[in-house]
Amino acid sequence: MMRRFAVVGSPVEHSLSPLLHQTAYVELGIDDAEYTRFEIGAGRLAASLRGDGPCAGIDGFSVTMPGKAEAFALAEEHDSTSALLGVANTLLRLPSGGWRAENHDVYGIAQALRDHGVEKISTLGILGSGATAASALSAGAQLGASTALISARDRGKIDLLAPVAERLGLQLARIDWADSHRVLEADAVVSALALPGTEALVEAWATIALPTSAQAVLDVLYDPSPPPLAALLRSRGIATADGLDMLVHQADMQLRSMLGITQAPVEAMFAATRAVVADAESVDSPGR
Repeated sequence: MMRRFAVVGSPVEHSLSPLLHQTAYVELGIDDAEYTRFEIGAGRLAASLRGDGPCAGIDGFSVTMPGKAEAFALAEEHDSTSALLGVANTLLRLPSGGWRAENHDVYGIAQALRDHGVEKISTLGILGSGATAASALSAGAQLGASTALISARDRGKIDLLAPVAERLGLQLARIDWADSHRVLEADAVVSALALPGTEALVEAWATIALPTSAQAVLDVLYDPSPPPLAALLRSRGIATADGLDMLVHQADMQLRSMLGITQAPVEAMFAATRAVVADAESVDSPGR
């Protein structure tokens, strides 16, 4: 029988998850699995998974925004990481018909930073306050951080992360949004901002001096490429990872769970995504 998987969220039209998973299937010689996408808006995930919903019959999902908290809430079984954070980016159908929730964003964030030379830190900087920010806190703790410098446009949302930080043994240091560039004083930084927030931040930071002490900064965006924040920081000499690094590494772990394999073909997955991004850049800038 064909195993069926998909990415769900909104928007997902330009998601590279189908490319990553399908590339892995080809590299691994797997011909009994298929992967697609479903546009599922906020508050609609549980209904979409029911027997009469558009996602009926799917064996597992990659869950992107805005459904990560919903994915956690609807599952009857959770891995230790999602249980700690209250958010999940992976759903696996159980024999009972219910769902197991897993969080592989934490691994993706930590591994992306490691790929850019980050091994041990004492402070982590975070921009943003949503589900990805919660995963960033956990990744920072795995890398040895004891303090998180965090800045968000809605300071009140930072308070929602305080229980997570406490469970992780992290001290939260809140930084006013007007001084958000101070997060770059941390040993490593994760920007969990969506594109509009990133664009506003880049405009604000473009004319000011920025701290350059961070070992690396991860901007979780990958579309457009390069992401605006990553482009600005690279122009200032700051080592920067982008969302493709995180995306590939979390997909590695999803594939292990979904297919029961020991490791996904990460190098081939990186090559496939970088080729697509390069093609898109050449179309956007034909004169280059």
